[in-house]
Amino acid sequence: MTSLADLRSVWMVLNDLMGELERNGVVLSDLAYADLRNSKMVIEYLSSFEDDIRAGEGGDTQLKLEIEQKVLVLKDSLLIRAEERVGPDFRKVWEHKFNLALEGKLLHTDIDTKVPISDIPRDKDTAYFRIKLPDYIPVEIVSELAEDCRVNVFLNGDRHLQVSGKKECVRDAMKRLGQLFYGENKLG
Repeated sequence: MTSLADLRSVWMVLNDLMGELERNGVVLSDLAYADLRNSKMVIEYLSSFEDDIRAGEGGDTQLKLEIEQKVLVLKDSLLIRAEERVGPDFRKVWEHKFNLALEGKLLHTDIDTKVPISDIPRDKDTAYFRIKLPDYIPVEIVSELAEDCRVNVFLNGDRHLQVSGKKECVRDAMKRLGQLFYGENKLG
């Protein structure tokens, strides 16, 4: 099993690779971006409970294994795409970076897990909200909701959830989260 620090490093290499592929004119699927976004959120969540995960074999351990598998599958598919679209030498460079990350030899800065609301883009078409998730709402549901609603989510260790994206997508996410919190709307 990969450590969370190494998994975080692999995530950062994935993020860099996706950016480099875009600069090389490679079009990536929305699913690849959703996987990257959701894996970041889960890694942040797991990082906030890293000591508890090390101490026991619970649901978070299973979640860690699942997100590790998702990140590694995304890595493999992006490397295949990189070789097809850019070339074998390009792939070798990125494979080396991934190997360094997996071996814990890649120097990196941590994923910024405490982004204040003021750091959210203020484009006129971008909306956002921030709430504290109740303990009874599992992070997996939030990941699925983010993917379904096509929004960016950011969850820190205190279960503060920050959601941003296109206005209509954020409204949909807010409505669906409200239904999770309070049940069906009976007013209208």
